[in-house]
Amino acid sequence: MAEYSSLYIKVRIREDKLQQFFLAKPIQVEIDENLRSWWHSREMYHKPALENMPVYRANSNRAVFDELLNDRNLGSMEQYDAASQSWIFISVFYSENYREILPMLALLKTLAGYQEKEEKGLALVYDFYWGGTTVMALLEFSDQQALLKDFTHPGQIESSVMDTVNRALETAVKVLNKQFEDE
Repeated sequence: MAEYSSLYIKVRIREDKLQQFFLAKPIQVEIDENLRSWWHSREMYHKPALENMPVYRANSNRAVFDELLNDRNLGSMEQYDAASQSWIFISVFYSENYREILPMLALLKTLAGYQEKEEKGLALVYDFYWGGTTVMALLEFSDQQALLKDFTHPGQIESSVMDTVNRALETAVKVLNKQFEDE
């Protein structure tokens, strides 16, 4: 089995705005300086130039997440907490390469535009299940923008943030293991 990195998303967003995002169709995002800088900071063999951001070919953003949720091998789950107005999405076995995560990064960059100005969030793709030494991508949501950080190792991320992410992913792994045990 390939060593798939995990995807963790937690954003504060009003439920009606989240639903608007879900109803929208994935769109092309511009390659800006933030994307270029992040791409140049990635270490990979035969790194291609980042000439365009691939986009999901789905009828809606909701369909993208539903596809992940419906693939039981990915260990995906989501919840919306109305009290804190927070949406959490997890996929334990999300992706094994950068080209696969680019469409998700584009999708998440558009999600930021649906947030209120003061709302924050985080999206992280890293190899949690396999020992957690490589960060593929970290997006920070703030001021209706999602900006990629050049972090390559979890030690570069605030420890309280990593603790929260790791607890959520550990819980997701337990749920996934229970599902397979019950079959």
